Amino acid sequence: MSSKDTNPDQLGDWQYLGREIWRRSWQPFKNVPFVFYVVLAIICLGGLGIWVEVIKGQLGQATDNSGLLTALSTFFPALIGSASLQLILSSTGNSDKILVSFSLLACFVSFFGVVLITVFYPVHPTWSLAAAIWFGIFAVWFWWFTNGDELTYQNAPIDAAAGGNTARAVKGNLSEFKVD
Repeated sequence: MSSKDTNPDQLGDWQYLGREIWRRSWQPFKNVPFVFYVVLAIICLGGLGIWVEVIKGQLGQATDNSGLLTALSTFFPALIGSASLQLILSSTGNSDKILVSFSLLACFVSFFGVVLITVFYPVHPTWSLAAAIWFGIFAVWFWWFTNGDELTYQNAPIDAAAGGNTARAVKGNLSEFKVD
């Protein structure tokens, strides 16, 4: 996809947002280190509290799902909140108000989601748990969306330049340099 395809100045705002969501959702699958990081660090280790509650439920040690709901209700706001702030900071540097707005929306929805889940759990425990699971999946996707372009998680090409453009003028002076 060329830069013209994702330039917000040449697309409408909604079209740009749609293309960015599509691109950031599918492009990271090409980066093996990124996918492994998401599975191992975010889902397995980051969701460790969730996995503990799932195992307790499977072993019959938990009589209700309140522990699982608590684990989910702390996992997704933390992940969405941190990814949201990261997206805001990186998008602000690029003057990308569309992604800043999308990030603020995700943070806002996450906050009200956890409030509504907590309020409605005593009345509708099944729906609340389902909503918390959905928010957990959304949180992982949102982190994926935010970090998919990060060079930290990508494999650098072997022929990557070391030192910048080779056609640029070299700084310094070699006039007094002598070879014996």
